[in-house]
Amino acid sequence: MAGIDSGIRFPAPKLRGWTEAIFQKVGVAPADAAVLTDSLIEANLRGVDSHGITRVLCVYVKRIQVAVMSATTKLEVVRERPSTALIHCHNSIGQVGAALAMRKAIDKAKTTGVALVATTHSNHFGAAAYWAMMALEHGMVGFSAANAAAAAAPTGGRQAMLGTNPFAVAIPAGSEQPAVLDLATTVVARGRILLHAKQNKPLEPGWAFDKRGVPTLDPQTALGGLLTWIGGYKGYGIALAIDLLCGVMTGSNYGAHFPGNLADNLETPTDVGSVFAAIDVDSFMDLPEFKARVDKALQEMKGSTKAEGNRRIYVPGEIEFEMKAERLKNGIPIPEPVVKDFVALGEELGVPFTKG
Repeated sequence: MAGIDSGIRFPAPKLRGWTEAIFQKVGVAPADAAVLTDSLIEANLRGVDSHGITRVLCVYVKRIQVAVMSATTKLEVVRERPSTALIHCHNSIGQVGAALAMRKAIDKAKTTGVALVATTHSNHFGAAAYWAMMALEHGMVGFSAANAAAAAAPTGGRQAMLGTNPFAVAIPAGSEQPAVLDLATTVVARGRILLHAKQNKPLEPGWAFDKRGVPTLDPQTALGGLLTWIGGYKGYGIALAIDLLCGVMTGSNYGAHFPGNLADNLETPTDVGSVFAAIDVDSFMDLPEFKARVDKALQEMKGSTKAEGNRRIYVPGEIEFEMKAERLKNGIPIPEPVVKDFVALGEELGVPFTKG
């Protein structure tokens, strides 16, 4: 989880309304602006600020303004079978393509039991969990993954060859909250490094290396260096597998072929590939029985014997659900430097951003 520790608190509805207006000002259709905004605000509410408006709003706007990402949606299904599809996004906003892909996967899974839909020539789609969680209300397991610009080196190397390549799995439960795993294949997403740089905060040990492969705590040095894999060579292997599925299989960019990182590349379309899957639980077990079994499994996990000094055992997604409840009540924290960026952006586009 890449959360913000402090900042000025803003009510989610205020941020939502302002963000939608900003996107519409740069040519995004109202319906698309609503989808895009909801995915970003949801990330902030869940404490995943590296994928919320805190980090990417100004970046998205600038990319649209310089025409490196299209504000106009054009989505074309170029291959399709009963349980699969490939959608050419023609450089449309990543969240809009992702929404169509996940809806199509869910619809297909209602008939075929399992479905996988991929997007090609798309853009950054925000937090992976948002798309996987779309399956939950349909009694399905959801999955999403995407590749990204190179930020980490293969084990044994020091040249960036693979992105953070995140994936998410959402599993429905009954009385318990759904189990939602959402993670990058690096210890932290590059967005978290950027947020630390924005706040002049040192990194935690083990997050990043400099360009020579030497560990660093300096966020600026890390931005010119390499991220650290989760689990060493195992994280590298997972990232490569995701890249082959999302990039190679869809005909999108992959590995070191991306034109640059999200915030740095304002000249060439990113050409991201993503995959989305849905599994209809009823294909394997009656949904009520499955949810009851998931509840029992999660309760057993949380109730297991704790290590010395630990008061609580969490399951994936639990911290984020609790964070959302807290932020809905108390507001989303936005760091002062980001507030200044929002004020400047609001002045530029005629949509004032106020602290009050």
